[in-house]
Amino acid sequence: MTSAVSLPTNAPPRAPTKWGDREGRRRDILDAAQVQMAEGGYLALNMRDIARGAGVSPGTLYQYFSTKEEIFATLYAAAIEAHNARIAPICQQATDLEAFLGDIAVAYLDLYSTYGRYFTLWSALVTEGGSEDASLPVDLARQLRHATFAGTDLMVSTMRRVAGPASPPRMIDQPLALTLLWTMLNGIGDHLTSERRHLTPFSGDQLITFTARTLAAGLLSPSAS
Repeated sequence: MTSAVSLPTNAPPRAPTKWGDREGRRRDILDAAQVQMAEGGYLALNMRDIARGAGVSPGTLYQYFSTKEEIFATLYAAAIEAHNARIAPICQQATDLEAFLGDIAVAYLDLYSTYGRYFTLWSALVTEGGSEDASLPVDLARQLRHATFAGTDLMVSTMRRVAGPASPPRMIDQPLALTLLWTMLNGIGDHLTSERRHLTPFSGDQLITFTARTLAAGLLSPSAS
């Protein structure tokens, strides 16, 4: 896992947004957090360094975000929405299930490499109080769930369309099929963005191609009666 990285102490502070521009200041804060994420991942997020990078005081930062977990969730929700926009044309143009699964796996790598591999750590911190979304504002939790469900619906509807009608029903219409897809995407993402990739002689393209072909063959098999 990438080690935490803080902004250099001798870096000049960012020029503050015009006083009273709350949306602009909020963007400054998220931009500063995004810089830290790019440099060192989730563990690099530090409220004091984020405030310094955004050109605000720590007290001002806490008026916008209570915790670094909330900042991460905000960035993650926006990243999922951007990912959904990226895969929308892929979904619209898809005509073959195997090719579609491969394209989705490639597109998902960007999202996973920046946010997905830190999701388990982040979600554990969020839920350690005992209830899901316990430390997140209601609107943010709703945005995160909506973005996730929207991406899921987009992929499922595309899979059903390119698979075509079938009788008896195909595995693609079963909930387990989607779980298997997410397992595939996260497994490939974890393998290719970690040191695990050095443990096998296969390239990322080979792994994705084989996985997409195997998964498509299974999803297109008739369900057992």
